[in-house]
Amino acid sequence: MKNKVAFITGAAKGIGRATAVALSASGCHVILTDIDAEALANVKTSIEESRGKASTYILNVADQDQVNAIHEQALKDHQRIDYFVNNAGIGGTFAPLHLMPRSEWDKVMSVDLNSVFFCLQAQLKILIPQGGGNIVNVSSLAGKKGVAYGVPYSAAKHGVLGITKSAAVEYGAKNIRVNAICPSFLETEIIDPLPNELLDFVTKHRVPLKRLGKPEEAADTIVWLLSDKASFVNGHALVMDGGMNAG
Repeated sequence: MKNKVAFITGAAKGIGRATAVALSASGCHVILTDIDAEALANVKTSIEESRGKASTYILNVADQDQVNAIHEQALKDHQRIDYFVNNAGIGGTFAPLHLMPRSEWDKVMSVDLNSVFFCLQAQLKILIPQGGGNIVNVSSLAGKKGVAYGVPYSAAKHGVLGITKSAAVEYGAKNIRVNAICPSFLETEIIDPLPNELLDFVTKHRVPLKRLGKPEEAADTIVWLLSDKASFVNGHALVMDGGMNAG
């Protein structure tokens, strides 16, 4: 991956930050995008202190005009982009379906699903003229299973897998691979609102490995999917859940 260029959304924290660090360590110049300018700057500093190369752009992925403008600017600044990681997302508010506010549905769909559509459109317009490239979308185990009290999140993450598979079928002949990862509970900020009792129950009774996942484990999986080591993997939704979905 040396001298390749990788573009990451939601790069300021969690899976996005870990992926940026891992891609930089693999030799990539990483393009970091996020809505959190301060946290984004901290990631850039950390990567540069490790002698990596990083650029930052403030991006609200729910705004299609911003998505298009930042992709165009990043391409202009770097001449080509080889890899894209669509990671930005939110967990939303958990509530029973019959009481779920429409505003909550719209917010989660905007950030977790619409953004992937917006980003893929912009990214494919870059990759097709280049003759190829690779994309990984971050879905969730909730994209393969129903989630009580989390209908908007689960619906959005199911949608991400539908987009991923459709794009893989449509653009594989153009040397563009599109895959997704489906992590379960990872030690990132997105699980902060969850009660400790729930996380304790999950690790003791639902996850065969008896622990939560780490964002670095998700990052390593993403790097592998982007790399030539996964050159025949396309349209795949890779579950990483410590065996939670196996039983």
